[in-house]
Amino acid sequence: MSLLSNLLTPSVPLHELTHAVAAYPWADVDISIDGTDSRVTMDWDDDAPVWAIRVAHLAPTLVGLGIAMLLVVFFGVPSVSGLAGLALHDLGLLVISFVNWVVYAFPSYADRHPFG
Repeated sequence: MSLLSNLLTPSVPLHELTHAVAAYPWADVDISIDGTDSRVTMDWDDDAPVWAIRVAHLAPTLVGLGIAMLLVVFFGVPSVSGLAGLALHDLGLLVISFVNWVVYAFPSYADRHPFG
Protein backbone atom coordinates (compact mmCIF):
# COMPACT_ATOMS: atom_id res chain seq x y z
CA MET A 1 0.00 0.00 0.00
CA SER A 2 1.44 3.35 -0.98
CA LEU A 3 1.25 6.66 0.84
CA LEU A 4 -1.23 7.85 -1.79
CA SER A 5 -3.54 4.92 -1.09
CA ASN A 6 -3.40 5.72 2.64
CA LEU A 7 -4.53 9.25 1.80
CA LEU A 8 -7.30 8.04 -0.52
CA THR A 9 -8.47 5.28 1.81
CA PRO A 10 -7.75 6.51 5.33
CA SER A 11 -9.72 3.60 6.70
CA VAL A 12 -6.66 1.30 6.84
CA PRO A 13 -4.55 3.44 9.20
CA LEU A 14 -7.67 4.45 11.15
CA HIS A 15 -8.53 0.76 11.60
CA GLU A 16 -5.10 0.13 13.09
CA LEU A 17 -5.22 3.24 15.28
CA THR A 18 -8.57 2.09 16.69
CA HIS A 19 -6.90 -1.15 17.79
CA ALA A 20 -4.15 0.90 19.46
CA VAL A 21 -6.56 3.16 21.36
CA ALA A 22 -8.61 0.20 22.61
CA ALA A 23 -5.52 -1.78 23.70
CA TYR A 24 -3.60 1.09 25.29
CA PRO A 25 -4.77 0.57 28.92
CA TRP A 26 -3.68 -3.09 28.94
CA ALA A 27 -0.80 -3.35 26.48
CA ASP A 28 2.36 -1.76 25.20
CA VAL A 29 1.36 -0.61 21.74
CA ASP A 30 3.73 -0.20 18.79
CA ILE A 31 2.22 1.72 15.88
CA SER A 32 3.70 1.50 12.39
CA ILE A 33 2.01 3.63 9.75
CA ASP A 34 4.75 4.15 7.20
CA GLY A 35 2.73 4.36 4.01
CA THR A 36 3.42 0.83 2.81
CA ASP A 37 2.04 -1.25 5.65
CA SER A 38 -0.10 0.02 8.50
CA ARG A 39 0.27 -2.27 11.49
CA VAL A 40 -0.20 -2.18 15.26
CA THR A 41 1.48 -4.71 17.51
CA MET A 42 0.26 -5.16 21.05
CA ASP A 43 2.35 -6.62 23.86
CA TRP A 44 -0.31 -7.49 26.41
CA ASP A 45 0.26 -7.15 30.16
CA ASP A 46 0.13 -10.42 32.09
CA ASP A 47 -2.97 -9.28 33.98
CA ALA A 48 -4.87 -8.07 30.90
CA PRO A 49 -8.43 -9.41 31.01
CA VAL A 50 -9.52 -11.69 28.18
CA TRP A 51 -12.48 -9.45 27.38
CA ALA A 52 -10.15 -6.45 26.90
CA ILE A 53 -8.03 -8.40 24.42
CA ARG A 54 -11.10 -9.44 22.46
CA VAL A 55 -12.57 -5.91 22.51
CA ALA A 56 -9.28 -4.40 21.33
CA HIS A 57 -9.11 -6.83 18.42
CA LEU A 58 -12.73 -6.16 17.45
CA ALA A 59 -12.71 -2.42 18.23
CA PRO A 60 -12.83 -1.22 14.59
CA THR A 61 -15.75 -3.55 13.88
CA LEU A 62 -17.63 -2.33 16.96
CA VAL A 63 -16.96 1.32 16.12
CA GLY A 64 -17.93 0.71 12.48
CA LEU A 65 -21.23 -0.89 13.51
CA GLY A 66 -21.89 2.04 15.84
CA ILE A 67 -21.27 4.51 13.02
CA ALA A 68 -23.60 2.56 10.72
CA MET A 69 -26.37 2.50 13.36
CA LEU A 70 -26.05 6.25 13.96
CA LEU A 71 -26.24 6.95 10.22
CA VAL A 72 -29.37 4.83 9.89
CA VAL A 73 -30.99 6.54 12.90
CA PHE A 74 -30.22 10.08 11.68
CA PHE A 75 -30.54 9.64 7.91
CA GLY A 76 -32.58 6.48 7.42
CA VAL A 77 -32.01 3.84 4.77
CA PRO A 78 -31.98 5.39 1.29
CA SER A 79 -34.44 4.03 -1.24
CA VAL A 80 -33.48 3.05 -4.78
CA SER A 81 -35.37 6.06 -6.15
CA GLY A 82 -33.54 8.29 -3.66
CA LEU A 83 -30.18 6.94 -4.85
CA ALA A 84 -31.23 7.36 -8.48
CA GLY A 85 -31.89 11.03 -7.82
CA LEU A 86 -28.34 11.70 -6.66
CA ALA A 87 -25.89 13.51 -8.90
CA LEU A 88 -23.06 11.36 -10.23
CA HIS A 89 -20.58 13.21 -7.98
CA ASP A 90 -22.69 12.52 -4.89
CA LEU A 91 -23.14 8.88 -5.84
CA GLY A 92 -19.35 8.55 -6.27
CA LEU A 93 -18.74 10.04 -2.83
CA LEU A 94 -21.31 7.66 -1.37
CA VAL A 95 -19.57 4.66 -2.96
CA ILE A 96 -16.12 5.82 -1.78
CA SER A 97 -17.46 6.36 1.73
CA PHE A 98 -19.10 2.92 1.76
CA VAL A 99 -15.90 1.20 0.58
CA ASN A 100 -13.89 3.02 3.26
CA TRP A 101 -16.42 1.99 5.89
CA VAL A 102 -16.23 -1.68 4.81
CA VAL A 103 -12.42 -1.64 4.85
CA TYR A 104 -12.43 0.04 8.27
CA ALA A 105 -15.02 -2.21 9.91
CA PHE A 106 -14.23 -5.63 8.42
CA PRO A 107 -12.25 -7.75 10.90
CA SER A 108 -9.20 -9.58 9.61
CA TYR A 109 -8.49 -13.20 10.49
CA ALA A 110 -6.16 -12.05 13.30
CA ASP A 111 -8.90 -9.74 14.61
CA ARG A 112 -11.37 -12.64 14.75
CA HIS A 113 -8.83 -15.05 16.32
CA PRO A 114 -6.74 -13.05 18.80
CA PHE A 115 -5.42 -16.12 20.64
CA GLY A 116 -4.10 -18.11 17.75
